[in-house]
Amino acid sequence: MQSGYPNTVVLRQVKKALEDLLEEKVCLTEGVRNVAQWGWSNHGLDELLFRPFIGVDSETDRFPVGRIRDLWNADRLQEIDSERIAIETHYRRWIVESTTNLLDAVVATLPRSTFTDPDPT
Repeated sequence: MQSGYPNTVVLRQVKKALEDLLEEKVCLTEGVRNVAQWGWSNHGLDELLFRPFIGVDSETDRFPVGRIRDLWNADRLQEIDSERIAIETHYRRWIVESTTNLLDAVVATLPRSTFTDPDPT
């Protein structure tokens, strides 16, 4: 099922998150979260393309990423990072494939995207 209309702003954000994930600018857990957050937005894409990201986000939501890591105890962070890395390794191939599929859909949809809803009724 398609989610809303192809919104240019949303699609650009999804594209950036996907590229960061593929280029490993962020860890897999953070990258999945960055993509999953757009799953319910107006992107004009098949919602099924976001399911892998939403699923892995759910599996990894207990792991700290970003600035919150600065607040964690170093020993506990090391422990939980080893768990995170194991889960990321398990899902990596599937997420890379899903990232490529979603990125292809985003690139194909961007030329017909718009900044406003073409049918606001």
